[in-house]
Amino acid sequence: MTLHRLASIGGLVALLVGCGLFDSGVIWRGGPYVLGWIDESENVTLSYELGRGHSIGRIERCVFAVGWDGRYLVAKQHPECNRKITAYYFIDSKKDSDLAELQNVVVGPLTEAEFRREAVERNLPEFSKELAALK
Repeated sequence: MTLHRLASIGGLVALLVGCGLFDSGVIWRGGPYVLGWIDESENVTLSYELGRGHSIGRIERCVFAVGWDGRYLVAKQHPECNRKITAYYFIDSKKDSDLAELQNVVVGPLTEAEFRREAVERNLPEFSKELAALK
């Protein structure tokens, strides 16, 4: 599935949530970013808010930790909710917008070692919000 198609699906889901067709919840906000769930509390995703209940998906489910320093957002995710695997991501918000292509904005998935190198090089923030139930 292409990133563009995933973003389109994410936009459709966000639209349906805005219409009240699914249960949803916001867990955390940082700048334009929202960590929230749709339909099931395990389906925690990271999105870029557009306003008026609309958003664009940035990192698919199961995101379980995030951090934000006003420029960089960092996230940890269990791909396909497999808790034996942890993927790391970061986003430079200076490159992000409602028109930005996903592949030009989100860096990852990275291994822990790759992420640590990037964290030192870019002075990435610490993870400040962790969801113990998904860890």
